[in-house]
Amino acid sequence: MTTADDLVHIRALYDRYSHGIDTGDGEMFAGCFTDDGSLDTGGGPLIGREAIAGFGTETHAGLPALRHQANNIVVDVDGDTATAAAFMSAYLVDPAFSVIVTGRYADEFRRTTDGWRISKRIFTADAPG
Repeated sequence: MTTADDLVHIRALYDRYSHGIDTGDGEMFAGCFTDDGSLDTGGGPLIGREAIAGFGTETHAGLPALRHQANNIVVDVDGDTATAAAFMSAYLVDPAFSVIVTGRYADEFRRTTDGWRISKRIFTADAPG
């Protein structure tokens, strides 16, 4: 059974994920994942928090004006695991506002001793970039 508490905590991970990568806080970004979590943004999966933290830090260093937004988030909880889907848009705010990619997250979550964490995230862009 999905509880409101589960939904609040899982949806908060979407915000922490975006905030972490958009501010270059690799530790916050990677902290959204399980220790063995995987992130695939189209270039093959990154496995583990160290690789994921590096991706978050490097992405911000290369694109400091990049911002992410997840929306239309749908979550299904089954005990200590969950699946979710969301649409994502990423845009630059400087030098001028421009959308650079839109797509979809397909996510798996696991409840840990530290709360809900992403165990697997696959991002699929709407169009090849």
